[in-house]
Amino acid sequence: MNLALMQEIYTLIKTFGKISFSQYMQCCLYSPRGGFFSSRGSSIARHFTTAPSSHPLYGFLIARQLEQMWVHLGEPQRFHVVEIGSGDGTLAVSILDALQQLSRKFANAVVYVAVDYEPRFPASLQGISGWHDQIGTTQSNYATKINHKIAFVKAESLRSLRGIVGCILSNELLDNFPVYRFEIRDKRAKEVFVTMHDERLVEILDEPSTPEIQYRLDSLSLDLSEGFRGEVNLNLKNWVDQIDQTLDRGFVLTIDYGDVAKKLYSSQYSQGTLVCYHQHAINTDPYVNVGMQDITSLVDFTSLICLSEQVGLRMIGYTVQRDFLLNLGFMEKYENVGTLNLSEAQVTLRRAVMEALIDPEQLGGFKVLVQSKAVDSTEALLGF
Repeated sequence: MNLALMQEIYTLIKTFGKISFSQYMQCCLYSPRGGFFSSRGSSIARHFTTAPSSHPLYGFLIARQLEQMWVHLGEPQRFHVVEIGSGDGTLAVSILDALQQLSRKFANAVVYVAVDYEPRFPASLQGISGWHDQIGTTQSNYATKINHKIAFVKAESLRSLRGIVGCILSNELLDNFPVYRFEIRDKRAKEVFVTMHDERLVEILDEPSTPEIQYRLDSLSLDLSEGFRGEVNLNLKNWVDQIDQTLDRGFVLTIDYGDVAKKLYSSQYSQGTLVCYHQHAINTDPYVNVGMQDITSLVDFTSLICLSEQVGLRMIGYTVQRDFLLNLGFMEKYENVGTLNLSEAQVTLRRAVMEALIDPEQLGGFKVLVQSKAVDSTEALLGF
């Protein structure tokens, strides 16, 4: 438990009597006094596995999709890939490394902007060269050039970026947006607040701190039973507005775990979708390991799509990661591993890691959403 962070939370509760769960989650994840993401001193891989860190094939296949997006935009001289929540740059590096197997014209057009609360470049550029034989590339000098193609930006949002032509990319970002929690009482939403009792963090129900909680639920035409608990991500509206202001022309590629509203607010999730990750163990108690564990909730893709349509972002593809990667040529690269100069054990190990990317019970079950803005092409994208 982080004492400085706990003191910040205690002070807020002492001042206001109670705080929204959204404010509590904001502190736990992003407070400069010890939030999980904003002040991490080591890789989040200690706590959970992400697709980019699993295997560079993930970045290669996304790069293949980005190339087609570039073509749909008329092959502009400069194509920005803006990754929000880039972390240590693993996905950025694997995408840029993959460009050497794609069109040289496209590779020259790409400008990669990696945005994060605490952007960190991979410990060693030379580490990239160790990936080459895993996906079949033979270029060995790209590690010395990659830093000329990428800009790491410390920022909390897209507000500093304007006039982007290209793609805004996020992977496991929206699930970490602070959420409001609610419980249905007498057919209306009561908000879950966080307060103190006997020096312990506890929850209480009270009237919502904002009418937007009930507005969101009403907009989804849900039939929620008495006692149903769930989450509402009101930060989605601000996120969509930022994308609209940042992206002049191009695409938005969102990869995250979530589902449509009818599923998220069904009896399957009658206690909500909030989960925590600490050193690869899952729990549902956000009041332990404060500042030392990830707190997430499933993304409501119905609300995300509807809010996006209101600002002119058109949905052009929605599927699961398994199908997305298979459509982009996953099996070709998977089979190629058997042609490399590797032992049978090495081939088996590498394929097992690759398989996690498309396993519906693991990373393959993630949802993939692509939206477009001011794009004339009506040709379907390869991933869908």
